[in-house]
This record gives sequence, structure tokens and C-alpha cells, in this order.
Amino acid sequence: MPILSFHPQIRANLAAGGAILLVGGPVVADGHLASETALPGIEGRALVSIHDGDMVASAYVNGQLGIPETPDALTVLSLADMSVAQIEVSNSVAGAPTAVAVTPDGRFAVVSESFGPRADGGTSFGDLTPGGSLTLVDISDLAAPMIVGEVEVGSRPDGLSISPDGSMVAVALHQSDGRGIAFVPLSGGTLGEVSHASLPAMDPSQRVSHVEWHPSESIVAIHMVDQAVIHFARVTREGDAVTLEQYGNSVLTSKYPFMGRFSPDGALYLTSNLYWGPDITGIWTEAPEGDVTTIRLGQASGDEAPRHVIVDRAMTARSPEGIAISPDGEWAVTTNLEVSYAPADDPRHTPYSSLTLIDLDPETGMMETVGTYAYDGILPEAAAFDASGRYVMVVNYDQLEGGSEGGSIDFWRLVDGDRPKLVKTRTSISVPHGPHSTVLVN
Repeated sequence: MPILSFHPQIRANLAAGGAILLVGGPVVADGHLASETALPGIEGRALVSIHDGDMVASAYVNGQLGIPETPDALTVLSLADMSVAQIEVSNSVAGAPTAVAVTPDGRFAVVSESFGPRADGGTSFGDLTPGGSLTLVDISDLAAPMIVGEVEVGSRPDGLSISPDGSMVAVALHQSDGRGIAFVPLSGGTLGEVSHASLPAMDPSQRVSHVEWHPSESIVAIHMVDQAVIHFARVTREGDAVTLEQYGNSVLTSKYPFMGRFSPDGALYLTSNLYWGPDITGIWTEAPEGDVTTIRLGQASGDEAPRHVIVDRAMTARSPEGIAISPDGEWAVTTNLEVSYAPADDPRHTPYSSLTLIDLDPETGMMETVGTYAYDGILPEAAAFDASGRYVMVVNYDQLEGGSEGGSIDFWRLVDGDRPKLVKTRTSISVPHGPHSTVLVN
């Protein structure tokens, strides 16, 4: 797989630990990047993404990492002028595509490290070092992101989320850690003392792939991915210590609910279900089509606990790893890996990825699959709507043969009306290899 080769001055800046500023657009002959103008009507300040420089996508099939030509990075794409600033931050694609989040005020990004850099001379997936850190990056100046904090949270941290008031980060931990969820206070640009919490219903031998904070309450959704169960829990904080209390019933979803998002008002919870597992040939390479499940959250009434219920299911293409919900709560988009990540000579390889557009009723939670749209791309793990809900920004991990080097952020337009659809625009911003998690900054 092609990997972005940096200009020598960029390599020098990264080696020194500093941030660099790239300008988005197609790669030109001298290695610099040409400029793009902003799309008409796009809203939001920036898009923050993280990039894994340690492995090519095909390592998921053959275990071969490829040549290490780029360091892990965080990029900040300004939506005003499509310029891209970058700083080196350790992260890994081997986890849920929710390894970066931004505080509600847009000042800070946090990044979890499921795997660290490969060992010196390492060539295979087994040569990756298990991670353990949470990194805090100041992005208040979009052109100059800066690392301001780092803490160890536990073994192989996975998906993360930030509380609606911005005061606490919740991080899912791998079952090898056994402590469930790590909670890290965040105040004034400083990470506090780490605490850990779990629920009696959480089997410590089972993987927690993601934890998602409710948009307005101290409630989290916890993904037990292999068990296909979502637990809901109320978070109580006393100083830096956190405890979890089961909030209503657990919900059995479709197979392998890797990640999920709350609707903007918090009344619904949507999970993207990949149908991966040891009972699938190749674990994931031959998974069937996936789907999205809608859960309507119940409300506590007197002594009665809330009762959460599944209200609908919508089909997607294969391996819908990422899901995004529009700001008005009326649309959902999944990013479908298909089998784009397999080596080109593998008979299972699909020379395309896809997006699925779902019409969502924000009142009832009922869904209708509008369509699935194939495009050139490899391993598009995540997407984000802009603040207007008119554009969908997709992180494309790598390029198919004949494409530009490195990764890209591809812009799609949502066409509403009698015949809604997604249309891929000509705007595709070149970024370093391996973008896999992304979030909008308002």
C-alpha cells in the first residue's frame, strides 16, 4: 500500500517533536500540498483526525505492517481554508474508531493509544507495543496544536468519550486490564488522577470496545462488543473517584456492536453492528452485511428503573465500522469497510469501500436505509457531519492503486428532498497515511 513520503523539512520538524502546517489538496511534484478553497455553506471550525503510521491496512489480513514512513499523528483541518496542521501523537488503528474526542468548548482533543509504536525492526502486527496512554492536545490555535498532558490509564485503551460539561474523559479498557472503564478528570487543560470503575454485569474477561457519554446527562453507554450487549450506567463522581451504577436494563443488540452515538437530544442510541467474530470465516474478512440498531432510552419513574427498548434496525453494507448522526438527528451515515483492506491479489479484496445513508426519525427512532454508495477508498473507519448537516467528512485510511499517496479526508454532500442521496464532491484533502478516527470542532 502506498504511504505518504514527507518533504525533508517536514520530517525534520516531526523529529524535533514540533507541529507542522500542511495545506490540504492534491500532492504536487515537489512534495508540498496544493491549496483548496472551503466548500460553499460548510459549517464548523475544524475536523480533528488521528493517523496510524505504523501499519498498512492489509496487515489486518496478512499481519505485515509495511514500511514505516510516517509517525503517528494528529491533524487539525481548518474548514475555513482547508489548511491542515499536524503534530506527532501516538495512536493505533487497531481499536474502535473512537480514539479521539474534543472538549465541548473546542479547546482540547484527547487521544487514546491502543497500541504504541512498533518495536525497532518490527515488521509484523505482533511487533506492535501494547499502549496505555491518554494524550491531551491543545487545539485552541488550529494552526499550532500542542501536546499539554499525558497520563497512563491502563492496558490497551480503546474508544473514549468526554462528558457534556468537559470535566471528565471516559476510556474503555481492553479485557487484559480487567478494570472496565478509566475515568480521567480534565480541568483547565490539565489531566487529573485516573480512577477505574465497572459494573457487576460487566464480565472482566470480555472486551469493552467503546464508552459513549450522553450529550446532557451523567450517563454512559458501554459496549461489550463480543457479547453484543450495551450497558447503560449513571456516573457518580466524588473528587477524582468515580463509581458506576446500572441505569435501567442492558440491551442485546445485533452482532458485534463496535461503537455507537447518541442522538443530539439523547433520547436515542444508535449502534453500528459489524457481524464479526470467531464464528465468522476469517473473523471479519467474510462477514455478511451489517446493520444499525436504534435503542430508545427509558426514563426512571418513581421506584421503577428505566426500560430501554430496541425500536428498529436498518441494513448497511459489510463492516459498518463507523457511524455519524446529523446535527438535526434526521440522518445517519455508516462508513463500510467492505473488504477494501485485503491485499489487492486476495480474492476477497473489494476495490472499493462504501457509505450507507439512513433516514432516521428523531421522534420514534424508526429508520429507513436510503442507499449505499461505493467509492475508491481503503478502510474508511469514521465520518463526521459538518455543523450544517449538509456535508459528511470521511477519513480514508489509504488509497487504491493509482491514487495519491497517503490518506485523505473526502467530502460528501447530503442531497435532501424527494430523492435523498449522498454525492461525493471533488474535494479530497491529502493528509498523512492512516486516518481512522475523526471528530468535528464547532
